[in-house]
Amino acid sequence: MRAVLRRRVTAGVAVALLLTACGGAADPADPAGPTTPDAAPTTPDGGSGGEAPTEALPRSPFTGLPVSEDVLARPLLTVKVENSENARPQSGLDAADVVVEELVEGGITRFLVLFHGELPERAGPVRSARPVDVDLLSGLGPSGFAYSGARAEVEELLAAAPSIRVVEGVDGFFRDDVRRAPHDLYVEPATVLDVVRARGARPLVDIGWRFSEQVPDGALTCPAGATGCADPGAAIVIEMSAAFRTGWTYDAPAGVYRRQQNGRPFAVTGPGEIGAANVVVLATRHYVGASGYDETDATTTGAPALVLRDGRRYAARWEKPTAGDLLRILTPDGEPFPLKPGATWLHLPAAERMPEVG
Repeated sequence: MRAVLRRRVTAGVAVALLLTACGGAADPADPAGPTTPDAAPTTPDGGSGGEAPTEALPRSPFTGLPVSEDVLARPLLTVKVENSENARPQSGLDAADVVVEELVEGGITRFLVLFHGELPERAGPVRSARPVDVDLLSGLGPSGFAYSGARAEVEELLAAAPSIRVVEGVDGFFRDDVRRAPHDLYVEPATVLDVVRARGARPLVDIGWRFSEQVPDGALTCPAGATGCADPGAAIVIEMSAAFRTGWTYDAPAGVYRRQQNGRPFAVTGPGEIGAANVVVLATRHYVGASGYDETDATTTGAPALVLRDGRRYAARWEKPTAGDLLRILTPDGEPFPLKPGATWLHLPAAERMPEVG
């Protein structure tokens, strides 16, 4: 299995680097651009007072929100964050552009956290990498990846991927005396970003995601005559394992989804709170790796997906044929799914644990 994964990553590296080298910023005036949301309204004063009108700003490839040229030009930083009970409340998750929840051994989950538009003061606790991280990172070209280490076979896979890897010992990593090891390792994202930039990390200006403020048609509804079927878009429970159940409930006034862990509100350090504009569930293949660990395969030529946005639930599918390809979220007809501008949380349960409609 390790040899197969290594061949898959090596083949994908050239694709990822080519995409990064050839990518150009999408024209905000072109509605067909894959990362271009519907035109945002200008400020009432047309952007006076030193602020540019929002439609004059470029759009983030990760959120579809307006960002400055300086933000667009900086590399992506990805951090591996723990999600065991001893790790909570975590730091920085509320500032992330994208978060991927993945299953690791023992039925617990961890997060692959993508920071680009906003860099929190700290993020963590930081933990170790898994083979699924290679699948997810390889399509993102030479972006930064902060983690606490990995098994030898995982390090070998990461070495063949384009990510700029950093671990404890470089500037920006620190231990929090209030926490017990191994739940005490954190990073200062701005400092770590400087390190990976100096080592060759480069921006990725297009990941092929489409964003739109307009609410899509085709939302799922309860079947006619169904009993006990709640509003499909108002909430969802994702069974990552028998012990880990991730819940999301729509906060209509705020226009975002709020996260629960095993039925309890999920908190972060500081005054912020998690608000996901999009909740995406991807059916994945889980398997036992060569070392006997439970692993997740984050590649597919086409698998079912669910998308929640604006209090509605949609059937979708996803594609990522090789590790070096970008992850595409698609409508059932194969078109890029229009995500709502804002943060996106993706979840990778086993296909047999995918939620039902209601």
